[in-house]
Amino acid sequence: MEDLITEKNDLYSLPLHKQANLKWSFHLLFGFSVTLLLGFILIPGDDSEKFILNLIFSVFMIFILYGWLALAFFKKPYLIINDEYLEYKWLFGRKRIDLGTINQIEFYSESGVTRLGIGAIEHGKLSFFEATDRMLGRNYSVSIVVSTFSNIDFEKLRLTLIAKVNQRKQ
Repeated sequence: MEDLITEKNDLYSLPLHKQANLKWSFHLLFGFSVTLLLGFILIPGDDSEKFILNLIFSVFMIFILYGWLALAFFKKPYLIINDEYLEYKWLFGRKRIDLGTINQIEFYSESGVTRLGIGAIEHGKLSFFEATDRMLGRNYSVSIVVSTFSNIDFEKLRLTLIAKVNQRKQ
């Protein structure tokens, strides 16, 4: 656990750079899902219904396999926090927020998934994903899925962000 270097006041020392580290349970879940879909595809049959089902199962299997490989290897999400900004990269984009513009940091749960929501005063045009989130009532500039980063203590991260934001606003 020397990976979690902290200061004397039990906050993360900055700069902080962490890459996603999925738990083994997620790898097992993705592997089981891909295997199950492959099993459905390999069930013998020659009629048109089987062909359509195979096509649907193949699309889902490729989507799940891509997501798994991307999260685990070639598009790993990361989180960078320093004295000036917070940068978060996820599977579908990247967001950078100046610490001085942050006005909200809180945990929330949606569909059983716990996230750290960070709201900031933003200027400019919203991306497609941000506009969609705002329409659905999610008013966070960044929403970090807690289970994606098993190597981060998110309560300590939240307290570190609050301390840095307060320090910047003084």
